[in-house]
Amino acid sequence: MQIAPPPANEEQRLARLHGLGILDTLPQKAFDDISALAQLICGTPVALITLVDRDRQWFKSRIGVDASETPREVAFCSHAILDAEHVMVVEDMHQDPRFQDNPLVIGDTQVRFYAGAPIVTADGYALGTVCVVDQQARQLHPVQLDALSKLSGLVADLLEHEKTRQAQADSTRVAEQQRHQELTAMALLSVDLQSFVDASGVYRHVNDTYLAYHGCRREDVVGRHVTEQLGEGIFRDKVESRLQRALAGETVTYQREAHFKARGTRHMEVALLPVRDAHGKVTGVVTRGHDIQALKDREAELHRTVKLLEQKTLEQERFIHILSHDLREPINSINNFSALLTTDHAQDLPPMAQRYLGFVRGGGQRMSALLDDLAEYVRLDRRAPSSGPVDVASLLEQVRDDLASALQLANGRLECGPLPTVRGDASLLRIALQNLVANGLKFAQPDTPPLVRVSATREDGFDLIHVDDNGIGIAPEHQPGIFDMFTRLHSRKRYDGSGLGLSICRRIVEQHGGQISVRSTPGTGSCFTLHLPSSPAQRA
Repeated sequence: MQIAPPPANEEQRLARLHGLGILDTLPQKAFDDISALAQLICGTPVALITLVDRDRQWFKSRIGVDASETPREVAFCSHAILDAEHVMVVEDMHQDPRFQDNPLVIGDTQVRFYAGAPIVTADGYALGTVCVVDQQARQLHPVQLDALSKLSGLVADLLEHEKTRQAQADSTRVAEQQRHQELTAMALLSVDLQSFVDASGVYRHVNDTYLAYHGCRREDVVGRHVTEQLGEGIFRDKVESRLQRALAGETVTYQREAHFKARGTRHMEVALLPVRDAHGKVTGVVTRGHDIQALKDREAELHRTVKLLEQKTLEQERFIHILSHDLREPINSINNFSALLTTDHAQDLPPMAQRYLGFVRGGGQRMSALLDDLAEYVRLDRRAPSSGPVDVASLLEQVRDDLASALQLANGRLECGPLPTVRGDASLLRIALQNLVANGLKFAQPDTPPLVRVSATREDGFDLIHVDDNGIGIAPEHQPGIFDMFTRLHSRKRYDGSGLGLSICRRIVEQHGGQISVRSTPGTGSCFTLHLPSSPAQRA
């Protein structure tokens, strides 16, 4: 018996064969049908699809043979794959010196005839054959040999297709496994309590958060009925009807207070999600419990804050009433009677008494102005500014009229450049501009007529209204605090006022969603800028 030598490309051929992943796979109808066709076309009792491995010949499909493989050294096909371009035909094994004493010829199988068409891949590797075998010597017609060759080509195509299909199946399986692992990891590590209950109400899965809240082990829960885990009372009153709805296919969400062994009483938001199989049948329910205790605590804190704000609002209302009525009445009396004394009897009083009367009258007037400013400041918190087009130039003319006497007394000037139309509350913006212009007239340098100039620019979506003066200026160390309530940098003998004007300006601009800034140089003057949003988005 002659043993066939390996092909010259044996290692590459074996790598190609193993790369197909076809060896030792289960029978497949497509390959069995090809074997049946070969048997029918050639009229032989045996038809095989063989693949020649390193040490064996394995049958992907077989008709008329019980064995699934043979040693490669006795395989006829190991000779057939040496010529990848032709069908190998041995009409009588007894007459061929290669096979005369082959065990398959002289043994029980008594093989006399063989014809094998090599299975050749597109890149030229002969992997095995489609072959037919008979126990009688015979010949095949050229048409039969051509058909056998075509069947081997079909097997080669099927092998490539099978490789692609297996690769796709493997890829899908790996992706599904990875997805399953990711979902399992997400479920186990989720901050929510998650469990899966089958259609009979038995726990099949719980995540780590569930175990942490309940203070138990997984084996203490999985396999138990919901009634055993939760208790009959809680199950009957709070869970049973909802679980039945979920098992009927409805997604159920609700909130309840639950007591946990390891976490105490917590407010929970619970969702029951039906799980369906490939046919749409509900096979169980995933329960997801989200701890909303922190949210409930914040809600309670918010309610307490609202109540406190309501109380503060009432106190503010009483304070405003005191400012508007109770305090103003005695101050008005002081001012009125001191004015009468000054008008009617000042000449009858000695000089010292006249001086004291002047102190009384000046103090009453300052107190009256202070009450006016305080009431104005408090009212700002009670009033939501309107939002409409405001012509700043027109607004400044109104301010000029309001301050006409102050301009005349100070021998001052109010100038303005081109001014825009902005969005805001006209009456509030008028108060802010009037305060800034009045300050520019008030804090003038000695022997220098005050000049106040109002101009405007636009920057980064904001309208900037600048109020410049040539006054005494503000030292850098005092600038950060000048917008605080009751801040005064000078004595009342030099400059009168309540110390609330700039605080009112800041509050008005903040209510418009903007801010106020200052640039100032002592001895040169100051520039106050209102930064007003030019659109609702900026105000928000």
